[in-house]
Amino acid sequence: MPGGAGPITWTFRVRYSESDQMGLAHHGAYVTWLEAGRIEWLREHGFSYRQLETEGVLMPVIELALNYRKPLRFDDEVELTTQAAVLGRSRVAFSSEIRLRNEDTIRSTGRVVVACVGPDGRPRRLPDTLTALLPAADATASA
Repeated sequence: MPGGAGPITWTFRVRYSESDQMGLAHHGAYVTWLEAGRIEWLREHGFSYRQLETEGVLMPVIELALNYRKPLRFDDEVELTTQAAVLGRSRVAFSSEIRLRNEDTIRSTGRVVVACVGPDGRPRRLPDTLTALLPAADATASA
């Protein structure tokens, strides 16, 4: 069913190595968390990123946007919710919201766009099994 795959939520704690001298989550850690959210979204919906790569489907990041609204601190328990949407035949946008666990306030948002390419680096169509799960981007709020 097109658009059948919904958002997933990944829970984790801000590690000491991800915080700065003030105890705040370092801005660079957010990029790693967004990557984990993408991988978990794929896994949760039946796709192994490793298997996709083995099949010649590579997904380099071509766009990244982060909006920091309220800081996270060392040892905070965090929920990262990620959803995905198709942006054409060879691109997917993953939009994420980051909150403290059991809190409604959005601490940050992120959007990562990946392109589907082959081992030669040339664009290729997304696998039909993946696009069948995804709504079009205009049906998904961007972060």
